[in-house]
Amino acid sequence: MEDRLSSSKLVEPRGLIAEGIIAFCGKCISNTNVYVSYFGAERATMTRLQQLFLAVILIAGLAVASWIGYQRIEAERANSTVAVAVDYNDVLRAAALAGRSPQGILKQIKAVGASHIAITELTLDDLVATRRLFNTASSQVFLAEPSMPATVRKRIQKQLITKLPQPKDVQSGKPASYDYYTYLLQVAPRLGEIGVGYDQAAEAVHEAGLLIVARPQPKFVQEQDITAAIAAAGDIKADIVVFAGTQVLGYQRQIEETAWALQKFGLKLGYLELAPQAGEQALAHSLHYKLIRTHSISEAEMEQISPQRAIDRFSLAVRERKVRLCYVHLFFNQGTPVKCNLTYLSELIGRLKQDGFIVGDPQYFNAVTIPDWALAVIFVAIVAALMWLVQSIVSLGRLWFWVITVVALAASGAAGLSGLAIFRPLAALAAALIFPTWAVLGIQLCKPAARHPLLVGLLAFVRVSLLTVIGGVLVAACLTSDAYLMKIAQFRGVKLAQLLPLLVIGAVFAARSMHNYWEVNTELGEARSELPALAAGLRQAFGQVVRYWHVAAVVVGLGILAVLMIRSGNQPAVGASGLEMQLRTLLDQLLVVRPRSKEIFFAHPIMLVTLMLIAAGLRRGVWMGLATGAIGQVSILNTFCHLHTPLLVSLIRVGHGLWLGMLGGLILWIVIYLLGIRRSHRAPDRDSP
Repeated sequence: MEDRLSSSKLVEPRGLIAEGIIAFCGKCISNTNVYVSYFGAERATMTRLQQLFLAVILIAGLAVASWIGYQRIEAERANSTVAVAVDYNDVLRAAALAGRSPQGILKQIKAVGASHIAITELTLDDLVATRRLFNTASSQVFLAEPSMPATVRKRIQKQLITKLPQPKDVQSGKPASYDYYTYLLQVAPRLGEIGVGYDQAAEAVHEAGLLIVARPQPKFVQEQDITAAIAAAGDIKADIVVFAGTQVLGYQRQIEETAWALQKFGLKLGYLELAPQAGEQALAHSLHYKLIRTHSISEAEMEQISPQRAIDRFSLAVRERKVRLCYVHLFFNQGTPVKCNLTYLSELIGRLKQDGFIVGDPQYFNAVTIPDWALAVIFVAIVAALMWLVQSIVSLGRLWFWVITVVALAASGAAGLSGLAIFRPLAALAAALIFPTWAVLGIQLCKPAARHPLLVGLLAFVRVSLLTVIGGVLVAACLTSDAYLMKIAQFRGVKLAQLLPLLVIGAVFAARSMHNYWEVNTELGEARSELPALAAGLRQAFGQVVRYWHVAAVVVGLGILAVLMIRSGNQPAVGASGLEMQLRTLLDQLLVVRPRSKEIFFAHPIMLVTLMLIAAGLRRGVWMGLATGAIGQVSILNTFCHLHTPLLVSLIRVGHGLWLGMLGGLILWIVIYLLGIRRSHRAPDRDSP
């Protein structure tokens, strides 16, 4: 063993690798037993019967998960209608700046293809500011505008007159003349935010042929007033409700009444993404997750971005996050308010149609129901994968293998048949941890160097990624339910599923890179457990003298893991840079579905080149390449954990990441090859005097 490790003679793979690659990647080991193998095939840890048994279960689980995935894809593709709603207050502002009537602009908005106008419920403050509510006497409320709807008058009377005690003249004891609104604010500050209904704007919207998104004011609404507040939205024949402010109507204790009122008046809930409202999740649950996911760009953000960037954001939200209501604010810093915004709306609607969507009245997504038996089959398949991974490392005795496997399969099947919701995320977390780990640890350093390392590396990379994709499909099937698909419930194991496999993979390959590992592994033989060899390798690794490059490698590795954790999710703590955002936009335009940057520019190319180098005969230092490349496999599986993203989009994203990553790996391989050729030409002749 020592002779093999210390030999310096190089068997060159027919000109593909020259001496310069050795300098680039580390010293090569002559005639090294290096190759890429899978699923423990090169370690005699499993019998053919064991492999066949677990493989059949895995295939059955994949078949059931694919069937569930097909139903989900069909349900997601069937819902292609998107609403484009323009804020009515922005319409009034644009009309005032242009010196035009709101009715004319509404008709133009309809002409460019928008479907809805969002009308916010009036408040007492609004009425006073526009001089429609002013001095009152003897508890009588007067409105300056005779055309004010009777429903608004009634709600004002109810909100004001019945809620507060009436002041009396000190001397006579009779009701005093007073400014009721001033008195109201003196007795109860902030009650000017009370909603009182909608004015005649709704009639103008209907005349223009547009639908209405009602925006009720949820503050200070008591239980007995909830139905009246929702009824006011029904009176103007609204189609969708998006609550104004930072909470939903009925928060905290009247959520059930709000849900009942919405269903009674046939109003759909617009669920704002990326702008949480207190009580929204409870309301969504009460509505059985029947809602319209809504995306909006706030007025403050509109001052900072361009129309093209806004269009890109809405397009991405519709394509990749199941958004079916685009709540649009207008631009007031791009030139002529009416003209530039009509162009903006036209381009936005054109982009949505180009993406394959229809602008109109949005509908709910059809539910995808998973029978308990299907979950049981998927759970059993996940346990089968776990047993294969365990057996390939631990090498249990035949009796112990069958006993543990049968018990674990029975328990997982019972969990699936129980119908308890808690088992779904647990099974998904198990699959997210098992499959990337299994896929990468299946790479064994055990055969002589291949004659065609490029082809061997490509095939190995495809097999690694295919196994991870299978795990992703199983995870997606486990979590296919309305709560997850609408992102009301979130998979809480994402961070752990990103971090733990990388730590395990790094530790195992660090151990396999040590001399002690190979010595113990040779002594034990292929049919024995790998655990003693791994323990010996880790002891040697931790016993190494710490060098500067060790510290640098640890710092870099921890930095990469920290960035991965911070950058994960739709609202990461650290956002993308300007250059990265431009690159993302370019990839979105070229590929429609953008792959993940860390896969195509970093992880996949490193994994592919590392596999090629292993197949070519290199072993020293390759463990770092495998551990780094594992980031791409974890990223693949993480893609399937974004349940609110359509499954077809996730599959396309993974596919783009794989072929672009392989292309990057091939380019990197060519660069290494050319560097090696140049170095070999410059190297002095050792035999010359």
